[in-house]
Amino acid sequence: MGYAMYAVRKRTALVVATGVTAGVTLAATVGIAPATATGGHTDAVGGAAGGGKKPVVRVIATGLDNPRQLSYDHGRLYVAEAGRGGRKCVGQGPEGETCIGPSSALTKIYWDGGAWKHHRVVKGLPSGAAPDGGFATGLDGVSALHGNVWGAMTYTPPEAGIPTAPPWNTLGKLLRLGHGKAKIAADIAAVEFRYNPHKANLESNPYGVLALPDGRRIVADAAGNDLVAVSPNGRARPFTVFPNHDGNESVPTSLALGPDGKLYVGELNGEAARPTARVWKVDPRTGRILGWTSGFGSITGIALDDDGDLYVSQLFAGRVTKVSHGKRTHVKVPFPAGVAVDPHDGKVYVSAWSIADRDGTALEGKRTPGGQVWKILGF
Repeated sequence: MGYAMYAVRKRTALVVATGVTAGVTLAATVGIAPATATGGHTDAVGGAAGGGKKPVVRVIATGLDNPRQLSYDHGRLYVAEAGRGGRKCVGQGPEGETCIGPSSALTKIYWDGGAWKHHRVVKGLPSGAAPDGGFATGLDGVSALHGNVWGAMTYTPPEAGIPTAPPWNTLGKLLRLGHGKAKIAADIAAVEFRYNPHKANLESNPYGVLALPDGRRIVADAAGNDLVAVSPNGRARPFTVFPNHDGNESVPTSLALGPDGKLYVGELNGEAARPTARVWKVDPRTGRILGWTSGFGSITGIALDDDGDLYVSQLFAGRVTKVSHGKRTHVKVPFPAGVAVDPHDGKVYVSAWSIADRDGTALEGKRTPGGQVWKILGF
């Protein structure tokens, strides 16, 4: 089994982006006319349910390689690009070859001179992808707080035949990112192999990260079905273990801090046809599960605004859902991943075409657009 497939759940039908080649159709994107020009906009791209004025979508960044989690910090939007693999191909199985290379990156998106601009602030991180660069895994999670940026790097076991020299030694780690460099802050995969909090299996795939105001970082280990807490001095330990439900393991992918001070966690459990995925509510001090909101397709990103409205990105359902006072509205987004909210104006940002590199990828005999980031207004 190749590098990319080690980054997903192997004991369920659920996957984190890299496995969507099997059984996925373009149905999730029907009715979506993606804009291609940065700064352009498309009116009523999959308008909100429940009537009223339809939202406006603006494409603020194109040419991205498998864009995943997003984080907003003081006017800057950071995106984890999982990369586009590389020239060395390893493994051959049902999912095909996986090609590896140092193409994963952290990218900053910002408004300057009357236009949206972006550039890669940290490059050369490990990536594994299909031969055409699609369905990658690499730097999947990002969290920025007061100018400090943290990233979650996927893991692969040694038997996959992956190099061990830098930058490959960052696999399975929490990284501190900035000034063109990635420094290892904690070993997340080691927590799974030492404690194995969820006893069903022994696997690790750090996929989401959230920096807390008290200096701790919380990492979602999608394959471990748990959260790992990292202290300000870099000590990593088990924090929260999520139970199986509806016949599947939880597979936590995304985190957000609510205005109520509670931690919210999105999971991949469920499919578009069986919306069983939950957003869990967790005590950020103890890790105790306080409750959940259910009824979503596979979740790959969540965010909350200052009013407590919840935004949920559903990969296979092809939409972002807003939950406000119990009411749900939707905007169609093709293969959405990370979601972020500007706390000042409430604008919503989402990664689109998150399973494609800058050139697009092959899906059911068709070529998709390349990875993008969208801004949603009037949601």
